[in-house]
Amino acid sequence: MVRVFKTGPDLFVPSAFTPNGDGRNDVIRPVGVGIATLQYFRIYNRWGQLLFSTSQTGKGWDGMFNSTPQPPGTYVFEAVGTDQLGNRVYKKGTIVLIR
Repeated sequence: MVRVFKTGPDLFVPSAFTPNGDGRNDVIRPVGVGIATLQYFRIYNRWGQLLFSTSQTGKGWDGMFNSTPQPPGTYVFEAVGTDQLGNRVYKKGTIVLIR
């Protein structure tokens, strides 16, 4: 499958996910288009507590924190990557955890 993106280098993060163990949309992760490296992808709760952080491409959050499933609701993400030319790409926004 070939995907064509008509944008410059960017990080895309889905707006919602359902970590219910059915094998579909169980993990939220950034999709880097034209991104050479991922500096970090972080998830915060509404009180600003850091719940998840990674710098590995393809790794994502499964809705758990300290082995405890987090409640349904809105969470904040930050993602920073570097494109092929060394330019920094920054994205932030909200995601919805649906149980």
